[in-house]
Amino acid sequence: MAERRGQRVYRKATGEEWQRHTKVREQIAQELPELKQRARAKLALLKQEGTPLRQVLAALRTERERQGLSLADINQRTGIDRAALSRLENNEDANPTLNTLERYADAVGKQMVVLLSEAAN
Repeated sequence: MAERRGQRVYRKATGEEWQRHTKVREQIAQELPELKQRARAKLALLKQEGTPLRQVLAALRTERERQGLSLADINQRTGIDRAALSRLENNEDANPTLNTLERYADAVGKQMVVLLSEAAN
């Protein structure tokens, strides 16, 4: 029998549905430790090698420093806030737009080129 709560309609699962749901939950519980282990290994590898984004940001910072430019200089050339530039260079969770990366690259005399290739497994 259906039970109304707000806009959603809930009904009690049949015995067969309950067994199916229980089986799926058990399968997930069995696979979860391996999935977590694989995810941890992948994260460790990414931290070791650095993601492509981290590599681009490191290259931009290296070029900025090579040219003797400060974050204030990049701020003047790009209009990107100094604090935001610092977060880009130092924050492992930075997630800039392509436009931001292009502006930064242009400020140090570089050009962004995006390449799509087959993933390495």
